[in-house]
Amino acid sequence: MDPTARTPLDRDPVFPQKRFLDLVGARLLDPATALAVEGAGLVRAGFAQSKAPDGQRWAPLKRPRPGGPVLVRRGRLAAAAPFYLVDRSGFVMSAVDRIAPYGRFHQSGAPGANLPRRPFYPDEQLSPGWTIVLSAAADAALPAL
Repeated sequence: MDPTARTPLDRDPVFPQKRFLDLVGARLLDPATALAVEGAGLVRAGFAQSKAPDGQRWAPLKRPRPGGPVLVRRGRLAAAAPFYLVDRSGFVMSAVDRIAPYGRFHQSGAPGANLPRRPFYPDEQLSPGWTIVLSAAADAALPAL
């Protein structure tokens, strides 16, 4: 992919500042929020790089479109995937089903529809990269308690 290509993520004036503001907010809140913020950042990075949480590249499109990452056409799924809710039990990224319900088919694949799996959330086992980032977030947030 051309590194100078513009995608819907590039055109979003809030996208570059979102992670910074999320991190500032997480420093003022609890460990679950800090983990959610970092998880959201990892999901955003996956969309920008067209990679699964384990670092594997997503399957290419059968009919590639110029200038955009694999799962970013209008940006709706990429925008919905990093949203999270935090409560006393932890956090969950749950906006995909409401905003972009087709996201579940990309996450798990749809063999009958000939749609390959292109996960943007980790499975049960976190990859080493996610583990390192989330562990560091937890460690940084715990002294705030």
